[in-house]
Amino acid sequence: MICGTAKKISVFFVHSEKCFWVVDEKDNFILDMDISLNASLENGGIQKELYEQFRQNYRGGLAQLTSENFPKYLDDSRKKILSSLDLQGFVGADETVFEAIESYYLTGKGLSADLYKLANVVSSRLPTFYINFDRKIFMHMDEGRFHEKYVYADWISECYDFSFLIPAHERYWIVDGRDYWKLRFV
Repeated sequence: MICGTAKKISVFFVHSEKCFWVVDEKDNFILDMDISLNASLENGGIQKELYEQFRQNYRGGLAQLTSENFPKYLDDSRKKILSSLDLQGFVGADETVFEAIESYYLTGKGLSADLYKLANVVSSRLPTFYINFDRKIFMHMDEGRFHEKYVYADWISECYDFSFLIPAHERYWIVDGRDYWKLRFV
């Protein structure tokens, strides 16, 4: 069972042909928590009482996040909905770091521990999940985690670079022509 890491991340949603940036705890982006809870119940990881309690409290009572209840999730998350402009200021774009990473990709040299740390700070502020309710697509870049196991059977779901799916005007990580998405791969 996955619960309580409290790490906040940004996620890109598409619902009814509209785009939403939401910042919330990473664990809130499991689409179907019932799959995880049922597995924990079956293997003895939790008792029935804890199962029911966790299910009722998870994401404001939304154990399954669907196209139908996504507006309720948004209503409960008003403080967490941001614009791409809000996020652009948050990304921590730094021309020096960008140029050093570009040089590193070209030559394989010159990436100090401090520059590596700064690149990771920027990278941590990039979106981790892409959830498109209209097309039933769930993608993530949380390597080593298998979030796709908790997605509905009729959805496309994988750990993959989804940046190409986000419209150009929503890509807050492109600042003054510099695409900070590449820092994710350092």
